[in-house]
Amino acid sequence: MSRVLVVGGTGLAGRAVTAEAVARGHQVVVAARRTPDDDAPAYVDGAAYVTADLVTGDGLEEAVDGADVLIDASNAGGRRASYVFAHGSRNLLHTAARYGVGRAVLLSIAGIDGARYPYYRSKLVQESVYLESPLEVRIVRATQFHDFVTSVFERGRRFGTLTAPSGTRFQPIAVADVARVLVDAAEGAGEPGSTRTVGGPQVESARALARQWKDATGTRRPILSVRLTGPLGSAWRAGRHLAPEYAVQGTAYSAWVIGEA
Repeated sequence: MSRVLVVGGTGLAGRAVTAEAVARGHQVVVAARRTPDDDAPAYVDGAAYVTADLVTGDGLEEAVDGADVLIDASNAGGRRASYVFAHGSRNLLHTAARYGVGRAVLLSIAGIDGARYPYYRSKLVQESVYLESPLEVRIVRATQFHDFVTSVFERGRRFGTLTAPSGTRFQPIAVADVARVLVDAAEGAGEPGSTRTVGGPQVESARALARQWKDATGTRRPILSVRLTGPLGSAWRAGRHLAPEYAVQGTAYSAWVIGEA
């Protein structure tokens, strides 16, 4: 049994990682800017919670003290993302190295090489920070979570529609399936310094996936095809976010929506 630090453990991916690590019998500490109440959805029974801020460094020493391995599932949006992923990751890794943490695992995104989308570029910087650190590092890149793809469709709710990016396919993956791969890496799977890509079991058009969500929920909202502009839209239409050669056996979107609807 190892002491596993999950950074960003109250977010979607972090919660799944925490639950997986606890289920495997690890001693799990979750570091987050705000700790959840024990009746909150973000709380995982069996984990300990500490408050820490990657950017300011507040609480990091307490978080990493005694940890054998850390799994970074942290996230940030907008202009804050680049600062958190670069400066925050350096703070975390330098502190972890000083306290003797031996291994680090980073959650990243499939297909971001050469990206012009600012968020993806920030993740590439974060990957570089990890690979340059003195810790034994493994990176896991994943295609889009089922939850994220659904959120794209639900952006049309206020207009009475389901929005599906035109000319776009997705390879959605269950967050629990990614969590298993991340904890495997934390336990030593894969070569040090390696990057593993994982994708969902199927590649389908955005419209077909939106239809599955529509049928499962019973909504009457029409599916509206929308051309997504900018570098993200270009990357998606080019299929750079897909990884069919790295598909893993897991929960397909069609099965996931039944449980979520």
